[in-house]
Amino acid sequence: MKLVVYLYLSMIVLGVQAWPSVKRSFELYPSPAMPHNVHTVADCMHVASEAGDYIFKKLAPLPVLNREAALLELEAVAAAAAASGADHGQGLGMELAPEEQPDVCGLYVIGEPDTIVEITMKHYDANCETGSLMAFVDGWELNGEYFPGIKDHHRPLEERVYEFCNNYKQWPRVSNKKFFRSSQNAALLQYRIAGRGSFVANVRFHKITQPCNVLVQDTAAVYKMTNFGQARNCTISALFPAVVSLASLRIGGKSVRTQQKVNYDCQTFGDRLEIGGSSGLDANGLELASAVCGAANEPGPEQAIFCGVSTVRLVSTGRYQNQAALILRKADEQDLDIATLMCAL
Repeated sequence: MKLVVYLYLSMIVLGVQAWPSVKRSFELYPSPAMPHNVHTVADCMHVASEAGDYIFKKLAPLPVLNREAALLELEAVAAAAAASGADHGQGLGMELAPEEQPDVCGLYVIGEPDTIVEITMKHYDANCETGSLMAFVDGWELNGEYFPGIKDHHRPLEERVYEFCNNYKQWPRVSNKKFFRSSQNAALLQYRIAGRGSFVANVRFHKITQPCNVLVQDTAAVYKMTNFGQARNCTISALFPAVVSLASLRIGGKSVRTQQKVNYDCQTFGDRLEIGGSSGLDANGLELASAVCGAANEPGPEQAIFCGVSTVRLVSTGRYQNQAALILRKADEQDLDIATLMCAL
């Protein structure tokens, strides 16, 4: 009997040793998880520059439970006003105010100059039947104008704007998760919510190697512009009056560059750097302060652009490798003496 027990225990021990070593399946003190930023969209024009989830929720207005009681209360207020000699025409009419039309609002996303924006719609409740509508815009839109400008973007406008809403009559139901990416560091999520609705939009940023159009969020920085040998226009726009100075420049053919100097009168040249401003986002409405070409390795003089939007636009035919480095900062009253352009208010 003892021999049998001994053999049985030996088999158990050998069986345990035959198993491979077990890896730790959990941490006794796990490292803290990466923080996940959650933001509440409260303003109609909400500017976002951080990654994370952006949550919007609109509740339906509370219904009037007792219409007769509300009318009686209004009549009592009107009678009291009449007794005190008040004018009946000062907002005491019995007509109910019409329902206000919903505003078109936007989540304006902006990243670093060398990034593009990714927006994933994790959830959205925008009922098509009530007139609710959402749209992703590849760039920014303000007052009917777009950044990048319609003529400067490689995609037509109809491909830059994607509209969507919830069709609750559709069967079978289609997943409402959507995924968008911009072509530059700026993107816009527009929404018009009638009655009630909500959305959860996840924002991420991705690095790119050849940025072209840049919307400026820093008030003092150095920016590099190049066409990478392509026939395209690249724009840097700041949504404030700005002071611009060129740190280096190589724009145009050999006949221009061999002079090793900067020409500030290059309006007739195909390849040039336009400096100016406008009241709107579209660079095609640019009021020109100077058009620069040539070559220089030393910083140039500062010039102040007093406009709602300050813009530097590199125009390239594709025949030359154009590049420029510029310093941009916010202008103030002390820069009026170096102003080269003042837009009408």
